[in-house]
Amino acid sequence: MKEHLYVTENADFALLLSLGFSQEDSTRLVYMKNHVSEQVEYREMVAEQHRLNFIRWLVEHDRLER
Repeated sequence: MKEHLYVTENADFALLLSLGFSQEDSTRLVYMKNHVSEQVEYREMVAEQHRLNFIRWLVEHDRLER
């Protein structure tokens, strides 16, 4: 993976370095954090989890029968 300059200017990058992560690992982690939400599968999983949480709430508050 190419190193991205904007990653190294990130507060998360500095935090990871202070926690003992290497510069390469910190760069990769920040890059992944910034780009994971672009993945279609991830967005679909998050939407499905929100739907399930809402259904669980409906059942727990007697708004929907089991």
